Amino acid sequence: MFTKKRYAIWKKCWQRIGGPLKGSMSNWKSFLLKQTLLAVLLATVAAAQQNAETKPTELELSQRLIAALERENAALKQRLDTEKTSNELLTELNETRKSEAESLRQTIAAKNEALAAKDAVIAAQDSLIASLKQKKTSVWKRIGDIAIGVIAGAAIR
Repeated sequence: MFTKKRYAIWKKCWQRIGGPLKGSMSNWKSFLLKQTLLAVLLATVAAAQQNAETKPTELELSQRLIAALERENAALKQRLDTEKTSNELLTELNETRKSEAESLRQTIAAKNEALAAKDAVIAAQDSLIASLKQKKTSVWKRIGDIAIGVIAGAAIR
């Protein structure tokens, strides 16, 4: 009897609030579903607020971009300075090579002149040898040279 009375009270309460009359289990499931959805909703809102707080503002983003562009600009200036220095060094090297090539040409010309002069000396000596071979002395001239040598040797003693 007590159970019937309790069930009747429970039934009237649920009718007033518009709850289901079937059983308490389906009502309990919908209650858990509502609680779970509420918990998910609150967690999503909290995550969104946290992201909004950690999300950088447009000013911070533009400052980061400006800093990155300044670093890139500094790197480009350094590269330009390096390129200018290397260009100057390469120009100096090119001029040095040109002057070295010119001095080598002059050295080769001087060597060729020296060889030509040696060839001229050799040719002159060859012509002198040829002329001396053609020029034969007479026997009387040789005897006279020997006599002069003997007289000079006797006079010195």
